[in-house]
Amino acid sequence: MTLRRLLLVCVAVVAGNGGASAATYNTPEVNFTVEAPSAELAKKFGDMAEDYRKEKALEWLGREMPQWPQRCRLLVQITQGSPGGATTFTFGTEGGRSVVSSQRMEIRGDVKQLLYSVLPHEVTHTVLAHHFGRPVPRWADEGGSVLSENDEERFNHDVRCRELLNAGRGIVLRTLFRMTEYPRDMIVLYAQGYSVTSFLVKKGGDGREGRGKLLQFLSQGMQGNTSESWNAAANKVYGFASVDAMEEAWLTALKTPPTRVVARDTTSPGTPLAGLTSSPKTELRSSAAPAVPLLEPPVKTARGSAPDSEPFRPSVAPPSTPVSTPNVRPMAPDRPPPVLLPPELPPPMKQ
Repeated sequence: MTLRRLLLVCVAVVAGNGGASAATYNTPEVNFTVEAPSAELAKKFGDMAEDYRKEKALEWLGREMPQWPQRCRLLVQITQGSPGGATTFTFGTEGGRSVVSSQRMEIRGDVKQLLYSVLPHEVTHTVLAHHFGRPVPRWADEGGSVLSENDEERFNHDVRCRELLNAGRGIVLRTLFRMTEYPRDMIVLYAQGYSVTSFLVKKGGDGREGRGKLLQFLSQGMQGNTSESWNAAANKVYGFASVDAMEEAWLTALKTPPTRVVARDTTSPGTPLAGLTSSPKTELRSSAAPAVPLLEPPVKTARGSAPDSEPFRPSVAPPSTPVSTPNVRPMAPDRPPPVLLPPELPPPMKQ
């Protein structure tokens, strides 16, 4: 994740409180230095971080990333509170191109949740950052990283997006795509960013092919980051006449209720978490700004006629972090918000 300032430093939130680390582990692949409460945990997280680094690079790029020029420090703190992660990047130039010059990762929470969702989420940020060598659009950076989280958390993001749209809190895509700062209503960016990212990956063929097309779309849209560049990218990569046409297709797809799926097996041989027999917790987390829960209930508001622009609703913003306030209106302000169906839950198991 990247905060759009002169130094282009990315900051993500860390939830909970943790103590000092007690052991250090340098991975043999020379990409991570892990600090954790015990030598066993340090090795476990280091090996898993390297595994996810390979896995996510293959999923997004179709190839492994080369060895990083310097290790990424990974600080692991085990806490009982809500899990969270922080990955910080600085960007520089090398050979005339923009590159990641340094990175640092910090994660806190329950061991299984960290291994199962938080760590792959944060590692995905590194894959996207190194691929582009510069800040990734907020919606896609978070949306693509949420794709790495477990099935139930992705389901919850899907449901949450529908709740927000029905409450009139969505952001039109032509605005969302060009945003370079987190909005004050950050919950919308996470849920809607994931929903749009998932839609585009499926539209592009799903799997590696779908992710590759999303990277193409981002690369073209980021060139100038204008309405024209994003419209041209939507047309060239996906065949939509414009971003507005893309939005219509995305909303239509959302009218089919999501189906909850069983979280992937963590005990089968060959899976990254083989040997962890208990199911991970399924709390959702924010990795944007402190004290903003991702699953807060929708804000109830009384609306009259929609003005030309609508200020953001009050919410918690990170102290000393400037927040831009673009001219953002509710989703599709010229018509009522879409009425989306509730999630489709699986039938109860027969005894």
